[in-house]
Amino acid sequence: MEKLSLKELAVPMIKSIDSFNYLLKSHHRRVAVISYSIGKELGLENHALGELVVAASLHDIGALSVQERDMLIQEDVVNPMPHCLMGYHMLKSFSVFKDIAQIIRYHHVVYEDSLDDKEDDIPFASYIVHLADRVDVLISADEFILSQKNRIIHKIHNKVGTTFHPEVYKAFEKVSKADVFWLEINNMTMEQLFKKIDFPVNFDLTIDNILEFARAISRIIDFRSRFTAMHSYTVGHLASLLGSYFDYPKEDCAKLMVAGYLHDIGKIGIDPGLMEKNGPLTEEEFNLMKLHPYYTGQILRELSASDWFKNIVLWAERHHEKVDGHGYPYALEAKELDTGVKILAYADIITALMENRPYREGMPIDEAFEIIDEKLSKSLSIEMFDVIKAHKDEINDVFLESQAHSFEEYNLAKEA
Repeated sequence: MEKLSLKELAVPMIKSIDSFNYLLKSHHRRVAVISYSIGKELGLENHALGELVVAASLHDIGALSVQERDMLIQEDVVNPMPHCLMGYHMLKSFSVFKDIAQIIRYHHVVYEDSLDDKEDDIPFASYIVHLADRVDVLISADEFILSQKNRIIHKIHNKVGTTFHPEVYKAFEKVSKADVFWLEINNMTMEQLFKKIDFPVNFDLTIDNILEFARAISRIIDFRSRFTAMHSYTVGHLASLLGSYFDYPKEDCAKLMVAGYLHDIGKIGIDPGLMEKNGPLTEEEFNLMKLHPYYTGQILRELSASDWFKNIVLWAERHHEKVDGHGYPYALEAKELDTGVKILAYADIITALMENRPYREGMPIDEAFEIIDEKLSKSLSIEMFDVIKAHKDEINDVFLESQAHSFEEYNLAKEA
């Protein structure tokens, strides 16, 4: 299989974060720019610098609600550990991101508290992200940034040795003297920042670690609501199972599982309140919800350059298309929808009907299949659903197993 760099694996996660919550939209980019300058001044070697930038770009990934995220842009954060631990648990299972997850776990570390902590192995990069994060929070959008730099430096200086690591502050003090440091906070793009770092191409992709990677991404959206906490995991496992009924080889069934994990990542750009609404969506709300497969395609676009991921991205962004051209967002017709898209769509529909929603209990499989048979199968493939129906009991078993596993995983992350 192919090799991918840390950059190529991180970009979909970073894009998914940047598409949500306008208050924090540029916060991750800005913290990454600040962290890079400090890390470069500290002489971090290239791999460590790359991990620092990725961790800074994802540091608030564990803040699952708008309220949590908005709280984090206050100058003094009260009880930041829940979102730090959630971010850590979301990423740690993907081995490539193990060290990045550890940085995120401690990115609100208070320096003087860490001196008494003999048990935790706190990465030095966490101290950098913490200071960079607080610098950005102190920047006001209502005032020209160069007019603020002395005030911000002074505020950070007052907390050196207590809140902030002295060595990190020393590097910050040096780089912050130049106006360009402050100008780049507002103007450097993630693409420009990534060009400054020579990300090593040293990750040999295997099906197992691709599945780990896709699952880590899926948690970004699934864990935002208890009603979606099991969704992508279940869709992935059902899609893989359905693929076997249509003689897909083992590797293609794995691709269907990856597509299931990734298919709803575009919902990161949708107000989570819509997923928690206790009742049917209005027309306007439904139109907003219809944006999510388009966002999914945009987030995953870089991955489609890889031959292995190409079909996965197509299946994920087209999972709401219909053979009659009345699907969304592209209004594609039958000739543009392959069997993989239809398999993923069926896995999504089955899961959605059988899961609990704020306004209804999940349906038993007999009721769900009856609805699909009578109202939905003609929009995909009646013949395919005839095959699927013949395996109803096995599908039900996999649904229940997937729900139980992902619910346990969600609860462990929330309780940590």
